[in-house]
Order: sequence, then structure tokens, then C-alpha cells
Amino acid sequence: MQLAGPSGSGKSTFAAGLSGIDAYVSLDDLREARGSRSDQRANQEVLGQALDRLDAALAAGGTVVWDATSLTPHQRGLAGGVARRRDALTTHAVLLVEEDELHRRNAGRAHPVPAHVLAGQARRFVPPYPGQAHRTWYVGARGTVEDVDGVLAEREA
Repeated sequence: MQLAGPSGSGKSTFAAGLSGIDAYVSLDDLREARGSRSDQRANQEVLGQALDRLDAALAAGGTVVWDATSLTPHQRGLAGGVARRRDALTTHAVLLVEEDELHRRNAGRAHPVPAHVLAGQARRFVPPYPGQAHRTWYVGARGTVEDVDGVLAEREA
């Protein structure tokens, strides 16, 4: 499963609520292990390490979560390429949260990102469309799947 959404959209929280996850690859966790999750200077090295971990996890089998912003088709394509080489079924979990809500959430986060960075992420975010993965889930601000593959899911009353 590849998560996609700006910082503070709820990607990690959503993933934490999933069952049956065999491996979890988080770029923030890898940066934090290097000393600071906000340190972007070694992003290429961190990304390489993350892609290697993704490849190893997919080779082992099971369900793997890729936790990164994955804002653009290019960014999603890097992890997607690893999944295709491993013939893995893919799910995009797209977190759709209004920008004002992102800024509100960001203010209360343990690791907030600068406001201008968050605004830039919101501008660059090009959500994936159905058909760009085997399955697409659209997750709303409440952290629940509200639409599947572009067909509104039934909602509970």
C-alpha cells in the first residue's frame, strides 16, 4: 500500500489503524534514525535506503506500507516501480484533507513542518487516479475510506 498526501493529512495515523501489515517503510522514520526527521539534506540516500527496504519486504511477501508524501506521479513511480518488478498488487491510499485543516493539524503535531513547506506540498499534490494502482482508496479528513476506485463507497449512517 502506498500512502499519498501532504504532511499532516493523516497517512501514518491511517496506516497505524490497518491490520495485517507485515512491513512498514517510512521515510520520516529513516530520517529520524539518522538524527532528525526534519533533516532533508540526505533525502537521496534516505530514499535509496527506503526503496531497498521496500524491495526486500516485497521479496519476503506479505502486505507492505510505503509511508511517504508521494505527492506527484514521479514520486509515486519510484516505489511503484519496485512493486511492479516484484509483481506486487498495489493500493494507493490517498489522503484528502483541505489545506486549512492541514495547517491546523500541523500546528499541533509533534514534528510540525514549516508553514511554507506545507503550503508548497498542497500546491504540488497531484492525487493518483483510479487505474494507476490495482486499487485506490480515497481517505477523508476523518481518517476513513470514503471512496474506492472513484466509486463512492456506501457510508454508514
